[in-house]
Amino acid sequence: MSAHYSSTLGGQSQASVSSSSKRLYITSIRAIAACAVVQMHAIGGYLYWYGKEAAAFHTQFIVADIYYSFLRWATPFFIMISGALLLGNPREQPLGVFLGKRMRRVLIPFAFWGGIYLLYYFRGSLYFGSLPQWKEVADRIFYQDIYFHLWFIPMITGLYLLTPVLRIWVKAASRRDLEYFLGLIFFFNMCHLYIPGFLIVKHFAWFGYIGYYLLGYYLSTYPIGQSWKRWLYPVALLMPLLSAWLVWWMSARKGDYDETAFVYASPNILLMTSAWFLFLRDYDWEGFAQRHPKVHRVISYVSEVSFGVYFIHPLILDILKNSYLGVRINPHSLFDIPVPLTIGGIVTGIIATVLSVGLISLMRRFAFVRRWLL
Repeated sequence: MSAHYSSTLGGQSQASVSSSSKRLYITSIRAIAACAVVQMHAIGGYLYWYGKEAAAFHTQFIVADIYYSFLRWATPFFIMISGALLLGNPREQPLGVFLGKRMRRVLIPFAFWGGIYLLYYFRGSLYFGSLPQWKEVADRIFYQDIYFHLWFIPMITGLYLLTPVLRIWVKAASRRDLEYFLGLIFFFNMCHLYIPGFLIVKHFAWFGYIGYYLLGYYLSTYPIGQSWKRWLYPVALLMPLLSAWLVWWMSARKGDYDETAFVYASPNILLMTSAWFLFLRDYDWEGFAQRHPKVHRVISYVSEVSFGVYFIHPLILDILKNSYLGVRINPHSLFDIPVPLTIGGIVTGIIATVLSVGLISLMRRFAFVRRWLL
């Protein structure tokens, strides 16, 4: 490849990490993201209290706002590692084999867990013996998210359907071509978020999450020069505080919770996510595994069960919050003892993570469940 392309963003055009190193950092990123998603959902509900029970200077809203701003990279990480693994896979697979494998991997578990959450959502009606109307059930299944976190599966399914085409393109594209496309996607995503009616911007909403999918491939394939990291890392460190302030300011101005600055297309979230992914990609995970083998085994196992943890953790959080097990655990009440939100949020997230991993581990003992549902 010519120097014209190899100089872009610094460094060479060849992959900067070995396949073994890639497996290690992908494993670590997946485990970290899984824990962060649980933590984010443990406290995120307090953001929606704004305008109802909380005001601009309400402690619960501010604490949740700050927590959330430090964790918004978690979900994009899952999209990025999917892009890194699937778009960067050199192994050729027939179209039917690839799609069949990926669809089975997501749609069968989605059907199972979707059914579980559908029953849980209508638990009140079922408890009192009145079945929900079919129209209401169908609307929940086909036109809404069955449960708040399950939006991810239809989204990633769409990316899987596009993957065979995207793989052909990334193989033929130069680094400059990829950078151009990434810039185009994130620019229009940002514009669609902040100025949705401007000229042609409203017609580019279909870009969606393709940007993060391709970004994961890009950052896992091409080295980024130190000159870029020297400004990217310091700027990214400021993004959580900027995000928290923007959400607070926009919500105060609107008089209701405004999550615009938390949307993944927002440039503050993009900068933070890219820098954190890049830092974890470059970290010496092989050395870490040698120095801390027990911790490495825990990280590897959490990564292995992360798909199941993603599915089950909202159910665990809601059961704990509603005291269905006889004891109430949520960010402001641990075992029915009032606690500061700053402490309770972390503890609730840790308890939910441990319980989620434990229950998924029990379910994995059954070969059918392990193969088809997790």
